[in-house]
Amino acid sequence: MKSVSPRIRTGALSLKVVGLAVGILSVGFALGFVYDELTFLTGEGGTNIGDVLVVLAAISLALSGLALVAQLPDSLRARFRSLPGAIGKRRPVYGLGTMLAVGIGATLGSPLFILIPENILQYEVVSVASLILATVLSVAMAKVYSDMYVVSEELGLAGVGGPSFTKAAVGTRSVRYFVSRLSMWVSNTALAAYTKIVFLIFVLDPHYLPAVLSAYGMSPFLSDVTIYTVAGAFVAWTVLNILFEQRYLRLLGLVQVVMTAMLLLILIYHSFTLGAVGSWNLTGLFTMTLGSGWVSALVINTGYLYLLFFGFQEIQSLERDSVEKSSVPVLSWVKKDFKLDRTRYFGVAMVLSVVVAAAVNIFYGLAVYSSVHASGATLQGAAIPALYLAGNLLGPSQELLVAVAFLIATVTTFVPAFLAAARHLSALGEDGYMPKSMANLSWAFTLVAILLLAIGNQDFLVNITDFMVLISLGIISLSALWLRQRSAEMQKVGRMLPLVVGLSCFLFGGAVYFINPSVVVFGAIAIIFAYLIFDVIELGMLGAQLFLSVLGFVSLLMLTAFSHTLYPGGILRFFTDLVGTDPNSLLSWGLLASSALLAVNVTLDVMVLRRTFLR
Repeated sequence: MKSVSPRIRTGALSLKVVGLAVGILSVGFALGFVYDELTFLTGEGGTNIGDVLVVLAAISLALSGLALVAQLPDSLRARFRSLPGAIGKRRPVYGLGTMLAVGIGATLGSPLFILIPENILQYEVVSVASLILATVLSVAMAKVYSDMYVVSEELGLAGVGGPSFTKAAVGTRSVRYFVSRLSMWVSNTALAAYTKIVFLIFVLDPHYLPAVLSAYGMSPFLSDVTIYTVAGAFVAWTVLNILFEQRYLRLLGLVQVVMTAMLLLILIYHSFTLGAVGSWNLTGLFTMTLGSGWVSALVINTGYLYLLFFGFQEIQSLERDSVEKSSVPVLSWVKKDFKLDRTRYFGVAMVLSVVVAAAVNIFYGLAVYSSVHASGATLQGAAIPALYLAGNLLGPSQELLVAVAFLIATVTTFVPAFLAAARHLSALGEDGYMPKSMANLSWAFTLVAILLLAIGNQDFLVNITDFMVLISLGIISLSALWLRQRSAEMQKVGRMLPLVVGLSCFLFGGAVYFINPSVVVFGAIAIIFAYLIFDVIELGMLGAQLFLSVLGFVSLLMLTAFSHTLYPGGILRFFTDLVGTDPNSLLSWGLLASSALLAVNVTLDVMVLRRTFLR
């Protein structure tokens, strides 16, 4: 084969450097474009075929940009490989008590203070039934998790989070595994973003933390100092968990146990006090006002409230930090040396997390109904109803107590959700879906995604979290059926439970459509694109570039064939002022440039650099 002259090789690599620069700009612009359009379409904007196609075109530009970024190191033979150990080595520290605290803390999060009061007053008995149904589903799912974990341990395939069961069942290079892992990352990221939004409302809205401090006679200066101290402590705790989690693993677990215990005590005491306002008068709660539509309302509402329950599966993401055998609080004191092995106490921790959280949710919901029913209070305009009710019905002392509980719940929700999201993304790097440098920065990519999502619509985040986590959990539950092909032990477990749980997850996830259709539409698009990304990765570098080049040209043609609305503001407004061109034109030029560069790059690799492999 004739060798390539140094001058030609240098020219080819120079063109690849240009492609790298265009790729970086394309990714940044495309992500901003997608964010602006989704913000508009999920808010006041309408949705037609053109609106959907322009979002798809922007995603196509983002993928093309990523391919242009990756093509230079690939040409220099810095290939992407499987990365064992990218997430971190096993460090067994946590036992049953800590796992239970993590599960309860992640489940009893800040959404409780918003969703429960609003839902119980709107749906009454259907709300209670939805909480019970979600509890039953979660307990059954915890049982399925426990069964699969036993088998995964026997096969030596235990890993990070529930999607690891799907990997154990169908293998790493499976679209079912990839979609379940990516969906779990999206749902945890959205939950963390939602928690961040309500935290900012709490500390900045004059009706909440500033009002609580003012009620105790605190001056404006001291009030501001306290607010910034609270915000700083929240940031510091997050940074500590991000950067020093492994170093202070035992200490962080102890703090989680203390915070969860405080949260439980405050919520139980406050619920009892709040219910006493109405003398626990639940008249009218069990009166069916929805007629024959109660069944559909039950299904839809269960899908909506599932956000309050899926925190139990965060326990599974800490598998690498768990001890082999753990003592059982109280029971091990009575029966000396009584311990449970990891495959048993994981299931116990998950089931107890669901049961305890459900009991607190239902108890608090009944207390809210009783107090509002007796006092005639309303929640109109209340961003955080739990604080509003505490202040108006019980006075400053109870409002302060609920404010403390809200802060604890925010921490015990945000940090586990953030860390779980980072672990899920890092796990994709461990499985060879991204290079080591990106996998090691999974926390940074997750943090950026949280900050971007936190600018968006609060209700959209609730619903997209519900939809994506239920889709992921449905795939994970059905993995118990696929595992039967690999394990004789799994064949002893019945088929019915995982089948019912998996199909129920899809049913309740699909029911979110009746709450917010755009959530399901864009969630479905996200799943489709996860499938697309998986296929692109499987094509190899040259195959992916060819495919994305064609996709970019097709997307460009679609933009000219269908009209769409353009978000008039957003984060891309400065592009218009900078280059004097509207984002639509920039999107078209970006697609043309990136697609052409990808085609040229493939030609250079095959014809000039003599790189003809597709993997």
